[in-house]
Amino acid sequence: MKSKKIAVLLSLCLSVCFLFTGCGTPYSGYNLTDYITPGKYKGLEVKAYTIKITDKQVSSEINDRLKAAATTKKVTAGTVKKGDKINIDYVGTIKGKTFDGGSAEDQTITLGSSNYIDGFDKGLYGTKIGSTVKLHLTFPDDYSTASLAGKDVVFKVTVNYKEKAVVPELDKTFVKNNSDETTVSGYKAYIRKELKKEKTKTAIQAQKDYLWSVVLSNFKLKKDSKGEYKYPEKEVDRIVEYMTEKYQSYADQYGKSFDQFLKDKMGMNEKKFKKIVKDTARTEVKKEMVLYYIADKQNIKVSKKEYKQYIQDALDKLGYTEAQFKSSYGATYEDYNGEDNIWYACYLAKVEDYLLDNAKVVSRLPD
Repeated sequence: MKSKKIAVLLSLCLSVCFLFTGCGTPYSGYNLTDYITPGKYKGLEVKAYTIKITDKQVSSEINDRLKAAATTKKVTAGTVKKGDKINIDYVGTIKGKTFDGGSAEDQTITLGSSNYIDGFDKGLYGTKIGSTVKLHLTFPDDYSTASLAGKDVVFKVTVNYKEKAVVPELDKTFVKNNSDETTVSGYKAYIRKELKKEKTKTAIQAQKDYLWSVVLSNFKLKKDSKGEYKYPEKEVDRIVEYMTEKYQSYADQYGKSFDQFLKDKMGMNEKKFKKIVKDTARTEVKKEMVLYYIADKQNIKVSKKEYKQYIQDALDKLGYTEAQFKSSYGATYEDYNGEDNIWYACYLAKVEDYLLDNAKVVSRLPD
């Protein structure tokens, strides 16, 4: 999972590492028209949205909530099949002797996706609950524990029970326990309202995203005497340095040299990495320049109070208190995400609000 996150990180929208002083925007010290030619950002056209909530959508959402409220029941009779969540004890032996890591009790697995060696799960299909079976298997030649690779093994497995999800009924009891409503019809109306609110929020954000993309297209980078696009190199270097340090830290976590990490985990050499990072940094610097140009021109400001509220809203959305977040991630939300990134997100939200407030909503956009 970690390597997958790393592999896609370079393609993500990064806005990192500037030092916010509280006096104007982070680019207040620049004459941004030295680098960009401002384009139109007021009076843009954006497509109107319509929200329609169907009975099918309401039923689907309710079913999802019923499933989320399901309880687990232990089943001690019958047989087990692929997809069942079962509880097992097992003892593994090689040539009649147990080995480290080969035995365990009270293990819960899902048959068909346990990630145990080939044949383990399939060998339990159809097994009667409460019974014990012997599985004659072989560790793969490339098994992570070299001393076990290619070895024949016998697992003695006891199936203790399987777990069955008990989904509650949609009745007054469920309604009262999971909402402020008192009737099933009232709960359905509540769900419809919630869906409309969420879909409206999504539709509005889609409008904002569209307008922001148009603005980025309307603002053009200027070229120098050699015909190369101009950037404040200090800002480009800042992001390059930040991204490089991040990936070097990932290499350290894997216990690899930077070159080897790039080759093994990202499929590239350092030369290609540097080019991608430089291109990404330039893309992000343009976004920053456009954002802070508009913020400066329209006197858009973000207060410390709004900054703190952003953090609180983010924590609420994640379902964490600050203490819980720190306990889970080893840092505060601010330290984990970066003060600079939070300021950027706050400014972007306000600029997008401004773009939408000053846009013309039309029934359809020109081709």
